[in-house]
Amino acid sequence: MAQHIVLLDRLDHYLKAYQAEKSTDADRKTRDKKYVKILEDVCTVVRDAERRGSPDLTEIIEKAHTVLNASLQYAYSQGGGFSSLVSFAHSEDEPFVEDALENAGSDVLDAFVKFYTSMLKPGAPVPKLPAFARVRPWTKTLRPHPLTTRLSRFRGGFAPSATVASPSAHIVYQARAQLTIDSLASAPFDIILAMSVGGGLKGRNPLLHYYILGDQPSNLLEGTSIDPGLLKVAHYVVTDESRKLVFLADDDCIKSFSFAPDDTGKVPKRLKSVHTLACQPGFEGSLAVLPNGRIARAGKGKAAIWSLDSPASHTTASFEDDLNYFPAAWHFHDPSGHMICAEGAEESGGYACMSIDFEHGGKRVARYLGHGGEVERITTSPADPNVFITAGSDGYARLYDVRRPLPVLTFNTGLQREVCSDVVLVHPDGIPTLFTGGDITQQVKMWDIRAEECVYELSTGNNSVVGLAWDPARSSLFVATECRYVNRLGVRTGYRRARVPQWATWKAVDQEYKAHRDAVKNGTYEDDADSVYGGKDYPDVYDDYLDDGDAEESGEEEDIDENYSADMRWPQKCFHKEDFFGYAYDAGEHVLFRWHYKDTPDIAQLPASTTLDLD
Repeated sequence: MAQHIVLLDRLDHYLKAYQAEKSTDADRKTRDKKYVKILEDVCTVVRDAERRGSPDLTEIIEKAHTVLNASLQYAYSQGGGFSSLVSFAHSEDEPFVEDALENAGSDVLDAFVKFYTSMLKPGAPVPKLPAFARVRPWTKTLRPHPLTTRLSRFRGGFAPSATVASPSAHIVYQARAQLTIDSLASAPFDIILAMSVGGGLKGRNPLLHYYILGDQPSNLLEGTSIDPGLLKVAHYVVTDESRKLVFLADDDCIKSFSFAPDDTGKVPKRLKSVHTLACQPGFEGSLAVLPNGRIARAGKGKAAIWSLDSPASHTTASFEDDLNYFPAAWHFHDPSGHMICAEGAEESGGYACMSIDFEHGGKRVARYLGHGGEVERITTSPADPNVFITAGSDGYARLYDVRRPLPVLTFNTGLQREVCSDVVLVHPDGIPTLFTGGDITQQVKMWDIRAEECVYELSTGNNSVVGLAWDPARSSLFVATECRYVNRLGVRTGYRRARVPQWATWKAVDQEYKAHRDAVKNGTYEDDADSVYGGKDYPDVYDDYLDDGDAEESGEEEDIDENYSADMRWPQKCFHKEDFFGYAYDAGEHVLFRWHYKDTPDIAQLPASTTLDLD
């Protein structure tokens, strides 16, 4: 122990010396790298102690946490000046996973170049982006199957874990998915998908909006909204599948509604109110469903726990090791019976992630290091009892083994300083697969955990992702999104005339789908030698992009359908251009997406894109 503690003390001294130094903007970049390197060394010390089987590992982890937590507090203070920290907890054996496509977002870059040119050289033609900054059109990218949705964009250069031997996973990994959407008022699932939204003028009236998953048509989503009887819009919603209850809470109250089937065996369209639980001041945080018919709500240094069989009052479980600890995000880990908690820096000033045992007085069981900011979400999968994944405000998703203090994998899900808004861990055919949501990057990415690669991304219609959910019974991914180009009164702003390539119109999608369907019907599909995909012999290895040349020189993206584009609008400062996906789609409103993965999806079932007369 002495050696590792001495090393941590020395690194703590270096960090404090750094914080005491006065610097100029000229040497800021070098000093920031030095600061992050010290944080990396702290994690290296912990990793070394773990691998050596140190009998004092717990004390070493606590010391490292103290050093890292103080370092993060300084980094995000006015004196530290960091807006975000790059990953510092990965290593060669616990790798850092990046997306092979780094230069998306050219629409934002285009807007900057146009503004810069107009300021320096008014009237001058706008220069083309340099080759390294351009993103090739969708037609120059991999598409592993004729029924791969055109609202996906694949990466290449690796062999995916899913093959024909794992048919359900193979469908997911080829993005063979049928899309349905539903408009939203504002920004483990088996029977119901529930969310809190705001209705009325400016979205200030609380509503419970829900979907009965087993009773949804294939071509649309049918949701129901009810007034939950709360004074404010609820911030937290959870479901108890065993008791068929959905809970939602504002600052003062928790309400529950039943989605149990009635005498006919169907879930009623309008859910029945069951519980009303008054929350005392200080218990205003997240909700969590606990075993044995209990519901918990977080507070600072404690949690209120109600028994649903006698809900008139609650018991209080204190966080024994830190009475100032406030879990901004938490998730019950069923295999261990412990609550995995992530601290809210704004509420309690720290960045600690740990598991707590409520059954034994709120005692801390384990501590998890390596986050460079607050944790937005925590998720697990029943298929792997030893793993959980966090979505971080620093833009990373981290995969942890509950038995180890540092992340096993770190996924760079978007841009630096972009929040990773949500994560979903699924195991189709037993293959570990991760979905992550992007805020600025306006997409959902699917990651092959075994291959340590991003497989593809899904369009969100230029909307930011605010939540993800997986429906295993129907192999469906739900994506709740928010449109940043519409205000609370429903008025769209910041749009321009769209420039849609001929191949990215709905007509082009429909023609392609009909041709494929006719070929299958006529028995000519397998022998279609001219097929881009080689008939049914689609690749088991996702090769690199089909063309390495200059996309602009090919002229394909300039083949604009002027008649179609005349009525279409596109955000001026969105992350993707019209040619990034195979169908140019802008949502123009808050939307819930359902991606239903199936063997033969109707890929022509696509929502209409935004039309807006700005004149």
